[in-house]
Amino acid sequence: MTRRLFAVGCGVLIALGLVHLMGHYGLMTAEGDTEAERQLLSLMRGNPQDMGLGFVRSMFDIVAGFSLTFSILPAGMGLVGLLLLRHEGRAPGLLRQASIVYAGVYGIMTAVAFRYWFPAPLFFLAAAFLCFVAAVAMAPREA
Repeated sequence: MTRRLFAVGCGVLIALGLVHLMGHYGLMTAEGDTEAERQLLSLMRGNPQDMGLGFVRSMFDIVAGFSLTFSILPAGMGLVGLLLLRHEGRAPGLLRQASIVYAGVYGIMTAVAFRYWFPAPLFFLAAAFLCFVAAVAMAPREA
């Protein structure tokens, strides 16, 4: 059951990355529906600042970079978890330890989402968190 819960948690992370990637595409193609949204996007895309070492970025560039990163990292962590599952038999106890780390990381991410974000990422993160917590609870302890 631990393996199944861990795999489901990893699948949720991969789904989160893919769903967020669709949202990222929406961000990159956004033109704004209202005058206020168009003005905000214009301000974010305009006025690039020198960030040092020849890097000139607008606020939109920075937000887009974080958005793309949030698409890639959960999917990557889900794939690493599936890879870990594949080789788990070679290192007894590794799955429980990995579940603890994943539960900790995604517990913190769930708290951040609850405080700062909106329902979609919150639900994905909470689902992954619960899967990893359950995997920890069901995993046998090493002697």
